Amino acid sequence: MTKNEKKSPTKNAAPINKVLRLLMTENSIIEAEVARQTGLPQTTINRLLLGETFDPRTTTLIPIAKFFGVTVGQLVGEEPANPNRIPGIYNPTHRAAWSIIPIIDWNDAASWIFQKEKYNPSNHNEWITTEQENSQEAFALRALEFMEPRFKRNSIIIVDPKFRYSDGSYVIISINSGDATVRRIMKDGSDVSLKKLYGTDKPVKLTTRDNIIGTITETRIKEG
Repeated sequence: MTKNEKKSPTKNAAPINKVLRLLMTENSIIEAEVARQTGLPQTTINRLLLGETFDPRTTTLIPIAKFFGVTVGQLVGEEPANPNRIPGIYNPTHRAAWSIIPIIDWNDAASWIFQKEKYNPSNHNEWITTEQENSQEAFALRALEFMEPRFKRNSIIIVDPKFRYSDGSYVIISINSGDATVRRIMKDGSDVSLKKLYGTDKPVKLTTRDNIIGTITETRIKEG
């Protein structure tokens, strides 16, 4: 084989899109985060995942391989995976860690604890990253019209079921087993009441029939 000839992939070599998708699924990571961590354009990652890049450049392969802790040969399917490799391990390059959170439908919020396992990068496209520390049960919602002006419509709100609410916190709650909605927490000693975002209605005491799904920990304002 001459210096300029390329090594042909083995007969059973897996295309890079399959290997890359497997690595991303193992780590519950989305293409936007791979792009961010490797410094590559997201369009480049997307083309690799779609199998549209037949002969990717070394300058593309090296940062991806380094990020996932594999060799370039393993990434393109020319070499077998390291039998001692621990699935789910990767090496963030731009920061120590990122929280990657699914943006879900309001209809799923009330039953989130039972729904969350079905959300992963292979079957859900809407995710948001945040530098703020959240639990693994955190999720995000798009603010609805009735939440304005406190929460601008279509802005993203991040909700963490593990975050302990305090007086004045905004929470996502199912009242009397109803649909998920938003209330503000009002605390007076050990008494906890719920107040609507707007209007003159008096706060209503929290009961055992009410389920606080999670506390709003962050809001991303959507301009325009």
